[in-house]
Amino acid sequence: MLFYHFDMLDDFIETNSIDTLKKEKEHIEQILKLYENKKINLSSITTNMVETASSIHKKNLDNFYDTLSSLKKLFEDINAIQVLASKLEKNLNETIALYDKDNQNNKNEIKANLVEYNRQRDSLLDKILLFENKSIVVLNLATELTLNKKAKRDTLIQETKRIDIELEPHDNNTLIISEKDQKAYLPFFYSDIKSIYESDKSSYQTLQDVVNHLYVLPLNKFKNSTLARFREGFYFIREKEKGSITKALDLGLELMFQYELNPIIIAACRNLDELDIYLDCLQENELYDFTCFEIKFEIMPQLAKNAKKNTFFS
Repeated sequence: MLFYHFDMLDDFIETNSIDTLKKEKEHIEQILKLYENKKINLSSITTNMVETASSIHKKNLDNFYDTLSSLKKLFEDINAIQVLASKLEKNLNETIALYDKDNQNNKNEIKANLVEYNRQRDSLLDKILLFENKSIVVLNLATELTLNKKAKRDTLIQETKRIDIELEPHDNNTLIISEKDQKAYLPFFYSDIKSIYESDKSSYQTLQDVVNHLYVLPLNKFKNSTLARFREGFYFIREKEKGSITKALDLGLELMFQYELNPIIIAACRNLDELDIYLDCLQENELYDFTCFEIKFEIMPQLAKNAKKNTFFS
């Protein structure tokens, strides 16, 4: 079904073309379903890479970055395929409706639709071929990087309770980075704690469980700061902002090599406004202007006299 000129379409419209159009529509619907499944699979592979990021060796850092950038491009390619396939589906629906209504009086409009349909259909096939060729290479690289690396699940931290959320139900506007406890105590909004608890009581028995699990983090989680910046940026968009994987990859890759940025700050920011304000203050070297939450450091006694105020480990 390849038509690019009006004079090639008269015989097609005169014969029983409606069945051909309906079969073509079924084919486009199958493509849409196939690439939605491919997107789900790609999301799973990307998430697995993020979860195993801390185990990536430093010598593979460039490969890790390049593979993530390529995965992001694959998501963009799938989106482009889906957008174009949806346009083709709409074109076919309109053409079938015109044909059913009056194929003779609507002949010129039907012909114009079919010419445009076939032009865009060729473009869709080109996009599909390009995606399939690239995805084989990229997915092989992603598999190699994560091979035999199991993600470590966060454990529920019960000790060192700094805030009793049950006793004092209020916002926490202080980030504490404690070398003494080897933990970071993140700020939070009480409304967020309550919402998480009420939506997932199977995982959390109390509000305090939510705080201990999500807002008290071991410092060794941020040991590889380059990968930690990527991971925290990725999860910031996915979990806090409920954004797409493409946007999550954008932020993660953007923050990954900002060496002056402590990854704990990314984890501590409660929303995108706070993170944007902090990044602006950091860029202007005016961190004293950041007032969204207070940042405190607890340094081991033997290191205290050599420590500089407001110094982050990198």
